[in-house]
Amino acid sequence: MFSLGESTLPFLDLHLDFPVWSTQYTPGMTPYIIAMLKVDTDKAGMSGGEACSVFKQKLDVLNYYGNKFEEVKQLLKLYSRANKELFRKKASSFLQSKQPESIAPQDLNALLYSVLSRVTFPFLDEHVVEEIAKGYPNLILTLLKKDQDALLAFHREISDSDFLNSIQKGCLSLYGRIFELELYLRPAIFLDYCSGQDEHRTAAKISRLGFEKCKDMYIDLAELFGRQLALVAGINNLLKRGNHNSFLSKDGGALSNLNKFNDKTLSDKLKYLDDSWYKIDGNILNAGVRNSIAHYSFEYDDINQIIKCYPNKEGLKRNDVLQLTFLEFMRMILVLFREMHYLHHLIKAIYYFEYLVIPSLSEKQNPDKAGEPATKS
Repeated sequence: MFSLGESTLPFLDLHLDFPVWSTQYTPGMTPYIIAMLKVDTDKAGMSGGEACSVFKQKLDVLNYYGNKFEEVKQLLKLYSRANKELFRKKASSFLQSKQPESIAPQDLNALLYSVLSRVTFPFLDEHVVEEIAKGYPNLILTLLKKDQDALLAFHREISDSDFLNSIQKGCLSLYGRIFELELYLRPAIFLDYCSGQDEHRTAAKISRLGFEKCKDMYIDLAELFGRQLALVAGINNLLKRGNHNSFLSKDGGALSNLNKFNDKTLSDKLKYLDDSWYKIDGNILNAGVRNSIAHYSFEYDDINQIIKCYPNKEGLKRNDVLQLTFLEFMRMILVLFREMHYLHHLIKAIYYFEYLVIPSLSEKQNPDKAGEPATKS
């Protein structure tokens, strides 16, 4: 019950974990039953019942950590602060398991990702996470063998400019905010198992605050993902041309360095990733929706949960419209969050290169300094 002035009014805030595909109710066809029938067994690699069971495991994790997300947000803030021992103790307590009593940067980095992997499990494709967690270190070692000096020059630029540190802090701040949207994301997660995603559907979330709470998250995720692409571009240039500042000419011109790449818009950045080693999910690249949300050129029908976006400048008229449901928008946020997280693993791999590999290279070149502790740049 919520009090409004002198009157007391009942207020019901409902949500369903499964998408709603139908505008007409058929007796017995609950959202759960329809969801099982909507599972694409070829895509999911399992039956509808099995998919719902796996989905339930993810919901159980969300339910368990639902009242702990504020603690996680505080943990992520502690990681970047000076008191490393406090972060270590708090993180170990949160994980409820014995952790190394070390504040060496590589151990704190491992502890950070242990926390993140625990609480982000429901949002992610665990098979992709496992693949990239193994693949990124191998990629760094491949570049090291190919041209050690070129890789070190790339690391020096992103480290000395504070770029690497800055985007990691950006990632950590957005993890805390994604937890606040988990109720709205639940039906979007279930769509992992379904095909035919262009059908009419709506997330049955009875709340006028839903879209308002989520729209800024999409813009900030897109902005951070665009910045992360500088790492993708630098590595792509190393793989293709042996210099992180060497871009392939496009439309009669070429970028001279990574700094200028970082100043480009997201859509322009993608043009300079020639045959990139990193494949980007096309579902997140809707520039029309992104620009409309960023410039408040949209309308939201909170009853039918329909978003109308007006991406073009048309003066007083607004005829060119992109229309999507709130659930489709939440799916875009989910996919974009995943891309941010996957590239955060690349940041982790680069930091391990800094903490573990670079000191060993220095020891070989300067044996008199062997044994000196590594410091975070």
